[in-house]
Amino acid sequence: MMDKPLVSLEHARKSFGDVAVLKDISLSVRQGEVVAIIGPSGGGKSTLLRCLTLLETLDGGTLSYGDVCVARDDGAGAVYAGKAVQKEAKARFGLVFQNFNLFPHYSVIKNVTDAPIHVQKRDKEEVLAHARSLLAKMGLSGKEDMVPCELSGGQQQRVAIARALCLNPDVLYFDEPTSALDPELTQEVLKVIRDLAAEHMTMVIVTHEMSFARDVADRIVFMDGGMVVEQGVAADVIANPQHERTRAFLTRYEAN
Repeated sequence: MMDKPLVSLEHARKSFGDVAVLKDISLSVRQGEVVAIIGPSGGGKSTLLRCLTLLETLDGGTLSYGDVCVARDDGAGAVYAGKAVQKEAKARFGLVFQNFNLFPHYSVIKNVTDAPIHVQKRDKEEVLAHARSLLAKMGLSGKEDMVPCELSGGQQQRVAIARALCLNPDVLYFDEPTSALDPELTQEVLKVIRDLAAEHMTMVIVTHEMSFARDVADRIVFMDGGMVVEQGVAADVIANPQHERTRAFLTRYEAN
């Protein structure tokens, strides 16, 4: 474990119009840790992820990636660092969306290698070798020249994971990575994430898969109403939730 978290978010606030979506959220993630974020729809989980990945800006609070401070609170609200600092922060994470977000006209290999070559300016041959090894690890050898529409949803999501990993991120974010998939394809993708957890990849996963969260995450964060209601060791939160709202949420899941 590092002394300094890979990701540190303190007193985060975010509103859309008059609706407060994040209310004083603090969260840190350490190297090698797998954090699952669970909770009802509309609880702020995806907005939290979008703020962590700079797709949305915080109204208030601080956000750092290791020693890179992206946003700090000056008392009146969140003040963001310049483009160079934000670019440095963005190089430290990868993001896997629920709907894959692959470029439809790019081949699989171009989807995976485009950003490392053109954004990170890395050596093309090194990136291609890395991409091929990642695709093999994802069970996608031989699919390099296909385009996304020729693949199943589970295969597309595994390409998306390979694309994120090819950036060599410190932390990998997943926004409900299986919600667009049927049960069989869901298991394919969850196996890949399980394997990454076994390799101590640092991950933050917004998920509705409770048994997966219990088995794979080190820590579970339960969000409701834009707040962190409860967090703790994954197995403890699932088996013995301390807060009534957490209990009610988990009971509903068991009932389904």
